[in-house]
Formats: sequence, C-alpha cells, structure tokens
Amino acid sequence: MFNLDDLPDFLLVEILCRIPQKSAVQCMCVSKRWYGLVSDPYFVGRFLRLRSDNQVPIYTYFLFTNPKKKRKLFFSDWGKEPKRSSDLSLLSFLPPFQEPPAVSVNTRGGEPIVVGEYNDLLLCCATTWFQRYYYICNPYTKQWDALPPPPQCYKSIRVGFICDPYYNTTSTTSTIFQLNAEYRYSVVRLLPEFPGLENSSSSQFKAQIFSSETGKWTESVVLSPRSFRFDNLACNAGVACNGMLYWWSAAHADDGSFIIGLDPYSNNSSSTGGDHNKYYLRFIDKPENEDGYIDLVGVCNREGCLRMCLLDSYGNISVFDFKDDQVVDSAAAGKWCLVGETSMYPLFLEKLTREGRWVDKFMGLAFDPINKDKIYLEWDQHIFVLDIRLGLFWEGWEPPCSFSPILVGRVAFPVVLQWWPTPVTRHKWTSSSSNRVPEGHGGPRTRSSTRKRPRSQNRRFLIAEIKMKIR
Repeated sequence: MFNLDDLPDFLLVEILCRIPQKSAVQCMCVSKRWYGLVSDPYFVGRFLRLRSDNQVPIYTYFLFTNPKKKRKLFFSDWGKEPKRSSDLSLLSFLPPFQEPPAVSVNTRGGEPIVVGEYNDLLLCCATTWFQRYYYICNPYTKQWDALPPPPQCYKSIRVGFICDPYYNTTSTTSTIFQLNAEYRYSVVRLLPEFPGLENSSSSQFKAQIFSSETGKWTESVVLSPRSFRFDNLACNAGVACNGMLYWWSAAHADDGSFIIGLDPYSNNSSSTGGDHNKYYLRFIDKPENEDGYIDLVGVCNREGCLRMCLLDSYGNISVFDFKDDQVVDSAAAGKWCLVGETSMYPLFLEKLTREGRWVDKFMGLAFDPINKDKIYLEWDQHIFVLDIRLGLFWEGWEPPCSFSPILVGRVAFPVVLQWWPTPVTRHKWTSSSSNRVPEGHGGPRTRSSTRKRPRSQNRRFLIAEIKMKIR
C-alpha cells in the first residue's frame, strides 16, 4: 500500500511544494516530520520559486469595517458580493476582547477592531477609543501574537503599523528568494503632548513606539519643524511606504492639507538629550495651486512612491505621485506628479435626471494594492471602482452600510496574500510577568470555546488530497 511517509525527504518536499498554498500550510499539522519539512527555509524558498516560475497571481481582498458597528467586519473579493465575516468567522481565532473600564460598553462576542495592515498581517485592537491591547495576526494561518500594553491609555490617538517583508527577491539570470525569518515590525501611536489640548497648534507631540526587536514600548516627545493642530490629523491608520509611516490631514483641517511622515527606526536620542528624541520626521504639502483636500494616501507599487488622491466639492478627483528627491530640514524636497484626473459630476447629473436626487457626497476608500491606478470609492451607499488613467467608472457592489457620513477612522484595509504567508511568532512578552496581558484581553481560548476537526481526521483528509493530486 502506498504510504507518503515512506518517501525520502527530498521527494516528499517536491510533492508538497506543488500543492495549493492552503493545503501546504495545513501540512504542518500532519506530523512532526511534515512540520519540520514545510517550515524549513529550503521548502519555503522552493515553494516561492515554483510560484514565480508558474506566474501564480497574488490573491487580494478588501477587509471593510462597519463604521456604525465596528465589530461587524465584511470583505469583498474583486467586486464580488461581500459576505459578513460574522458568518465566516474571519477573526474568531483571536482571544476574547473586552473594553477598558473607561468605556461602559460590553463588546464580548464581537469581532476585534482592525486598525492597521501590512500585506497579509493585521493589527487589531480591542477598542476604537482608549486603545490599549493590540494583536498582530495573520487571518490566513490564524497565527497571532499579543503585544504588551503601551505605557499610557488615551481616548484618541493615531496609530500605524509597519513591517519588514518576510521574503525579498533579487533578479539576476533567475529570481532568487531571500527569507527574512527574523523580520521586524513596529506599532506607532501618535498622541498630543498634553491630552485635552488637541485643538491647539503645537510643534511637539508624543510618539509611543513598540519594537518587535526589543519587545518594549518607548515613549518620546517628538519635535516637529512645523506647528499643527493634532486634531487636524485624520483618524486613519498610517500608511507604510519605504520604511516610513504617513498620516494626512483631515478634510476640515484649518492649517492646510499636508502629509506627515515618521521613521520609527531612526531614533537618535543622543543628539537632543532629555526626553526629546530625534526621529526622522517630514512634512509634505499638497501640490501648489491645487484645490481640494487630501482624501486618501497609498503606495504606488510600480514606482515605490507615495500616492495621493485629492477631492474637491465639485466632484473632481486628482491623483498624484510624489517623486522623492531629497529631504532638507525635515521638509520634502521632491515634487508631486499628476497621474490622472477625472470628475464625478456627470454621475451626479445622471442620478439627478434618473432619480431626482442630487448626491455629491463621496469618499475614497482605498487604492487597489495590485493595480494602483484603480481607486475604490463610496458614493450613495455603493462602492465604485475608478481607473484614474482611463477615467472610467464601474459599479462594484453595495456594502451593508454607508461610509460617507462617517468621517472618523479608516474603513477599508487591503489584504495581500503573499505566495507564502507571513508567519507570526508567539513571543515571550505575552507571558512575562512585567508585560502580562490581563485576562479577557490576551488569554488563550479554552478548548470548549472552539470546534475543531480532530487531528487524525485532518491528517487523513490532507493525505487523501495529496494522493489525488499525485495521480
């Protein structure tokens, strides 16, 4: 009788690296031997090489949060009808969440709140306000890690998540994959220097930064070359681009439209002394002689540069790429280059003619993570896809909620499933006495709280699937 366990390691590896990604990941649960083979860097490199040679497309989906019911997540796959994740239990593998005592809302039984993303990793939090307990997770592999709580808890902050890629590619005569098993990540929280004075202009603010390299939070006062009102920063998750995190001003900002960037790895406290740490900080103003406000910021993968979407009250949409030349005195010395522009005004008129309604409120949700020329917009409780270079609109789907009236928080998170999922390692800080996560925030689930298929049944299912593919 044919038995896969009788095969030598090199042959078993060649078989396993040719099955679908989901099945390959599940093979780590079959036995210790299979776990060792699949988790080995050689197997991952071989798996990536085959995906590259076969030009397997990278799968992408959008994770949306319901602004009125933060814990009701739903997602959409390239314009298909979205399904609520409450039915799919997208993040049900995470431990139970509970609001801090300052918030008298019982949130047990709901989904965690997504506050940031990087490729296939998500940064989740227990609450919208008074954020304190964070999790890094990969919803594909259901691996997660609880972070120790930050030094202090504030009602309103600006958060960002940045991470090194799990693997890099170098192209010579053939593509070579280099794994970064010890990849680092950081969670950045921006907050006003003095709570309660968010509406006052200041040239200083605080930054609380968690580093996976140290396993600790640090809090510093950051000096800004320009004064601005902290509450004029949009309550959005920061966008990571070229090793920096960027936030942008809100539509109601009275001190101009701008983008602020911070490099969480550039701390040089020796240059300033005291509590004022020298982080690399930059300001980027919107293009000169351009009306409108900054509605959306993303990354252009082809150029590796920052991309911005400007909207105005007349329905005009303009998209710019920032060509970064150099930085002088923390001010960006690059320039904005127009990618494309169009107008939604014809759609406004069409709706007025057809339905007798004038609807001119719309907002940008996200740039497409693969094709950055595509922008996802919400208008009249429908999501539209815009190709900015072609100036073409087409209707995507109708979400279960409307986003336009909600101006607080980011609602769309593009998730890019890599050829091999980014692993999430459970670190010691989750169980250390100094950084212990309180019960109800990071405690492990009991076995009775989740229903799993018996391991022996999983093993038989996987082996049967692999034998069918061999035949």
